[in-house]
Amino acid sequence: MRHYRLFLLLLLLAPALGYGQRARLSGKVSLDTGWARKFYVCHMPGFDYMFTASNTLIIAEGDIDTAGNFSVNFPATKDESLYRLHFIRKGDPASTLIIGSRDVNHVFFIAKQADQIHFEKTAGLPISQSGISGSKANSGLNALLGLAANDTTGNNTFISIADSSTSQLVGLLAISRTDKLSEGQKEKVSDLLARYDAHNAYGAHILQEYRATSYWKLYLAGGVLLALALSLYGYLFYKRQAILKIWRELSQREMDIVGLILSGKSNKEVALALNIELSTVKTHVNNIYAKLGVNNRKDLDRYKDFINPRPGG
Repeated sequence: MRHYRLFLLLLLLAPALGYGQRARLSGKVSLDTGWARKFYVCHMPGFDYMFTASNTLIIAEGDIDTAGNFSVNFPATKDESLYRLHFIRKGDPASTLIIGSRDVNHVFFIAKQADQIHFEKTAGLPISQSGISGSKANSGLNALLGLAANDTTGNNTFISIADSSTSQLVGLLAISRTDKLSEGQKEKVSDLLARYDAHNAYGAHILQEYRATSYWKLYLAGGVLLALALSLYGYLFYKRQAILKIWRELSQREMDIVGLILSGKSNKEVALALNIELSTVKTHVNNIYAKLGVNNRKDLDRYKDFINPRPGG
């Protein structure tokens, strides 16, 4: 009973102790006698570390049994991270990395907490990236790394992978493989990066690069908008000043008449309001039209937005 309670306590404390923050890697490999019966798991904190051999990157290791089976629980991050599985030849240091031959000794995989990753290598075949399985992200990673090994793979292919991938890590790795992008391709990549988590450590330098690239466009757009705004303000200011100049050429009586007209009064009502003859009003109206360059009351109406005339003002 006492052991049972202790077991329950450990289950409750597992997340706090870190036991719930692991992923599992298992596999089966057929290795010739030249290989050591050991395997190592490294955590890649960035894409620049993918081909770095260092003991400090190793986070887990284990033995391979006589049947070629191996497994290990390793500390994993909450979000997707990139890892490397590698094997060594007998007599080689644990951090040995072999690149670019049939003796290649490593593969990469993507994992996060609680993931189950599997690797297999059959007899007679070299260690291959295609042996990794366990998630959709790793299927995408395998395809991407297969294409990346082909010198004829172009930027559009990598951008297409980034566009279709549901894994940010695969997308960022694909973008990191592009080179000498055209302006159109840069626009596409910028749009893709807008979907990604700006705090993703793997994309930090990529996001920074394209953010800096985009700033000049923002500055240019802002400058154009500011120039347009200043031009519009200058135009309206000039137009207002021109109209005010014309307005000031009217006599006080003419200003009074314009104010009454704009308030909706007829010529007869203007005559009654100002206690002048109707013919006098008509004469003033004709003079006003000539000075303001209008032909009718409708044209005169547009002046109220600039000069707001009113009798006596």
